[in-house]
Amino acid sequence: MNLSEQRIKEILSTAMEPGTWYEVKELIDLLERTHTGFTTWDTDPLPSEPQRPRWHRLVTNAVRLSPGRDDHNDNSWVELRTRKLTRNFQYAIRPKDTIEDQLVREAKNDDGSGFVYAITNPAWPGWMKFGTTIDLDARLAAYQIYSPRKDYTILHSVKVANRHISEGLAHRRAADASGDVDPSGEWFCISVETGMSILNSMRS
Repeated sequence: MNLSEQRIKEILSTAMEPGTWYEVKELIDLLERTHTGFTTWDTDPLPSEPQRPRWHRLVTNAVRLSPGRDDHNDNSWVELRTRKLTRNFQYAIRPKDTIEDQLVREAKNDDGSGFVYAITNPAWPGWMKFGTTIDLDARLAAYQIYSPRKDYTILHSVKVANRHISEGLAHRRAADASGDVDPSGEWFCISVETGMSILNSMRS
């Protein structure tokens, strides 16, 4: 079977280590190491790019499906996070969220809407975590389980039509606003004003 953007998305979603950031050239290397079914169509070059096989271009196109690539209209790879700390984009697979998965299973229906939020804790001043949930109250309660002081605070939240796309875009904007301080997973070192502005830009 010939490769497609959708097939590459499926392969890389499994091959990428959650939370590890990759540039496109590293994803090309990863696909080459993990995929064994390249066809002649995949390896033939495009007329516009005779120096490389077609599947290289498909990888480049596939990562543009990330919600963080707001320069592209298709945001269907909602698990893919994007940042651009230097000249090149970098991509990471969002780690599994077992708490949110449970909340979704308990919901009567899920149309993709929900909340994107920023949460803070005084133990980490200047940092905030951006997340998404189908149930804001239940999600905050789940955070408090892991804090003896029950001191997680929702700084701000907005209701959105597609929480997955909005979260990916919020992460991209927060990463861009972080300056020289690298994000730590879903935690970003940005000002309260910047965090609230990012969330307000997500509002449905």
